[in-house]
Amino acid sequence: MKSTRHFLEYIFINLLLLLVRPLSQRAVVRTGKRLGSLAFHFSGKRKQSAKVNLDIIYTNSLSFVKKNKIIKESFQNLAVSALQCLWVTTDTENRVRKLIDGEPIGLDRLSQCLEKNKGIFFLTAHYGNWEIMGLFHGYIGICPLSSIARKLDNPYLDRVTKKLRTSSGNKIIYRDESPLKIVRELKSNRSVAVMMDQNTAKGGVFVDFFGKKAATPRSLALLSYRTGTPILPLFCYPTKKGTYRIEYGPEIQFEKSDNKENDILKWTHQCVQFIENVIRKNPAFWMCGHRRWKTRPSEEKETRIY
Repeated sequence: MKSTRHFLEYIFINLLLLLVRPLSQRAVVRTGKRLGSLAFHFSGKRKQSAKVNLDIIYTNSLSFVKKNKIIKESFQNLAVSALQCLWVTTDTENRVRKLIDGEPIGLDRLSQCLEKNKGIFFLTAHYGNWEIMGLFHGYIGICPLSSIARKLDNPYLDRVTKKLRTSSGNKIIYRDESPLKIVRELKSNRSVAVMMDQNTAKGGVFVDFFGKKAATPRSLALLSYRTGTPILPLFCYPTKKGTYRIEYGPEIQFEKSDNKENDILKWTHQCVQFIENVIRKNPAFWMCGHRRWKTRPSEEKETRIY
């Protein structure tokens, strides 16, 4: 039954490709916003999770109406991003470049980090159109990029997604693969992108995210601590035209003490704080329906957030 469902999902995506590829850039944005509006009205579970998240982020400082507006815009932005990823599967480089507004900010910061010859960790999140941002980075050709990702449950869609993500020369490192792959990329002075805005069910540490403990991966801080690899934020910010403005950095500066475990916890928190500040400026560009605070620390075992 599962294999049949996976195949039907694959057929559906291919039908969507046939419908989306011929559209103009503006039509993709318009269609995405309409689909996002429909998802907002009919996706009760995700909408409820988003509402819980915004209650955590803003408590009572925003009205119900304003929170609802943010959630609707988030759904719209996600739908636009998804259609854009389908749209760029043909004439890929030309279309990806059309979606990026001007030259990225902070290319000098990127070059300065590369001069250290220890590779780069890109700190990023599910914000804006992270897939298009990764593709564009591959096309500018400054340093090869490997993204850490979860293998999709549907093997057909996983192949389609991997083909797109690697079309500009990037690589994918799956989460269940050996960490040595990451170390090899860094030793070759290449970059590795890590998303730190999602719930970590196993092996994470709890740090404050918008004032509430959130399970977060510690691997980024741990590897940076061991290798001296700089951590450089990489984000793309949507414009009103349906394009994106990319920014590298500024590099996050860390301090070492005599307590390694405490340092790793602090460094992880610094990374999360950077993401928090990005989201706070415009939460509608974040995938706010994700259950970020689902996993709870031992002292809150009986607490259910969602």
